Amino acid sequence: MKLNVLMPTNFKIAYRKEIQNYKDSLSQNNELAAWRYLERAHIIGQYYPVPHTGSHFRMFLFGIRKGDLKEIYGQFIRMVFGWIGSLFNRIPVGNTGSASVPIFAPMPIPDDLRSLLHNADTEAKGLSGFKE
Repeated sequence: MKLNVLMPTNFKIAYRKEIQNYKDSLSQNNELAAWRYLERAHIIGQYYPVPHTGSHFRMFLFGIRKGDLKEIYGQFIRMVFGWIGSLFNRIPVGNTGSASVPIFAPMPIPDDLRSLLHNADTEAKGLSGFKE
């Protein structure tokens, strides 16, 4: 079994772009756009433990900023356990990472991210990850 440890360069570039867009939107007080960029960062980063946890940590801080107890609690749980699924390639493909969606539910990958995530197992009904 191959462990997902090191994020490839093309994933790093895409992930960092979404994080920068998140920061830019937040600095412009556009919280709706900021949240969407965090969700996109999660979709990209969830395959690798460190960026996966990083996206949940940012969502956790966003929940604190908004005073959203459901999001704070949901992100805390995801920060503690999510990295394990990433490491072993057992993640809900396409899941946005929000506490408002089921933690293990696969979701459609946005059209513009499909080429990056071309090896994602979108046929699985539960936890999957990259096709082997």
